[in-house]
Amino acid sequence: MFLEKEDVSLYYEVQGQGQPLLLIHGVIVDGGLYEKAAELLSAYYKVITYDRRGNSRSVCKGGNVFSMDSQIEDIRDLMDELSIEDTYVVGVSAGAVIGQYFLQKYPDKVRHLIMYEPAMLGEMKDEPELAHWIDMMMELINKRKLNSAVLKFVEHIGNTDPHSPKKDKDTSLREMKNHEYALTQEFPGLAAYRPDKEKMKKSAAKITLAAGEKSGNTVYVKAAGVLAEILGKKEIYYPGCHNFPYDRPEEFAACISGTLNGNYPGRSVHLH
Repeated sequence: MFLEKEDVSLYYEVQGQGQPLLLIHGVIVDGGLYEKAAELLSAYYKVITYDRRGNSRSVCKGGNVFSMDSQIEDIRDLMDELSIEDTYVVGVSAGAVIGQYFLQKYPDKVRHLIMYEPAMLGEMKDEPELAHWIDMMMELINKRKLNSAVLKFVEHIGNTDPHSPKKDKDTSLREMKNHEYALTQEFPGLAAYRPDKEKMKKSAAKITLAAGEKSGNTVYVKAAGVLAEILGKKEIYYPGCHNFPYDRPEEFAACISGTLNGNYPGRSVHLH
């Protein structure tokens, strides 16, 4: 289905009945990241997945400039289209950052937010290693060496889950078309964004920070810990890597449902 807006045709899917659950994907991928997990979760929730504007099936009309505000207005308009007053939100990577900004701007519309391995690059770029990586990424992007930038980006995600299924041809081709927009628009935007910490603290009770215990000591895992500390909480660990919902949809669905129902106390993990 499509939500037709003045500047974008926003592709979305809805499955199941019950309390709404919005799943937000990260950079380069699209709503297909959650395809199997959404099907499983739809037994308990009204699950909404969508391609964020500029990605895959959500084609912009005219300009295609990334902004955090346009991202969250899409969510608000989608909720209005579906007559949803408030929703659970799960975001992975950049999706977690967008989910946090949505909560910041519209706290009454979010029941609870799970931020899994948030790509909070702007908040973390004071670390010399990350700052160097961002500089290298921007140099490649500015020189239009986009294939090299994609490889550098993927290397930084962390460990690959051996359980990850091979993507079909259509999905791979769809995601390849997202590379230029992801690198030239979304990556610089995320690298510049810092959360409003005071507003985050006000909504701390509605936020769970999570990371993959098999991801390794990546910036996304570190970001989950840093943000949890800001909120005076402990991050929890799920049994996967950065692309957990695609790699292990059954376990991802169980973790999300368990967390939202207060039945997932978290796991301890030692990072090396």
